Amino acid sequence: MKKNLRIFVLLSLTGLISLLQACQKDDQLNSSQTSAEFSKTGSKINPVSTFYSPTQPLGNGVARAWISENKNGEPVAVGLNFTAKSLVNLPSTPANYVFILPRNKGKNFYTHVLLDWNPQGHEPPGVYDLAHFDVHFYIIPNEERLAIGPDDTKFDNLPALEYVPQDYIRGPGGVPQMGVHWIDRLSPEFNGGIFTKTFIWGSYDGKFIFWEPMVTLDYLLSRPNDLVTLRQPSSYQINGYYATKFKVSYSVNPEEYTIALLDLVYHEGN
Repeated sequence: MKKNLRIFVLLSLTGLISLLQACQKDDQLNSSQTSAEFSKTGSKINPVSTFYSPTQPLGNGVARAWISENKNGEPVAVGLNFTAKSLVNLPSTPANYVFILPRNKGKNFYTHVLLDWNPQGHEPPGVYDLAHFDVHFYIIPNEERLAIGPDDTKFDNLPALEYVPQDYIRGPGGVPQMGVHWIDRLSPEFNGGIFTKTFIWGSYDGKFIFWEPMVTLDYLLSRPNDLVTLRQPSSYQINGYYATKFKVSYSVNPEEYTIALLDLVYHEGN
């Protein structure tokens, strides 16, 4: 472990899942762009269909999760879209939002997206104490995630090293209703830089159960268009569709942000 790595405990976040479905007409999310974007070879050859979660209010805008699949029903991308006005009038206290992905889509590998808003950031000071979003893409049912309690002994049942990407290390402890966070010690915030975006792996009871882009509010306001290649483990524990890239982008038409796992590749588990 590098000497300048700052060990931290990610705080458990609390909040209410809003049940309201209110939004202005010009805040509605576009439903056609995502499908075209992730069809690599053209709709006639490799059509991609996208299926959405219910929309939820976020700030002055709206957000929803989605899963894109090819003609064989295999997932090719999973993500979260939110309108530009979502970054206006955000809650002043931590909040979370759960987006249940449509059932029987994308081979049911990804199940739901947990979005956490951290207006004051979280520990450690000087690293992740900037206002930011955590976007967790889970492969276990929401009910199982909610059952993860504090001081759970299963936090210490870790995946074998062959399932861990190079230069990822476990953060201490575990977070209720989330799991154990594995951090990238090569990220700039641990090497003299400032946190803008990073990518977390998450485990529980010996298996990886979520993947988590973390992005700051200031970074999003810069209207990025970044595509990041993800380091992969040498082996995979369970059969599934694993992201090789993640994307953070802003589009002008419609005015919305996208945070997504892309180029999903199927791997047989050991």
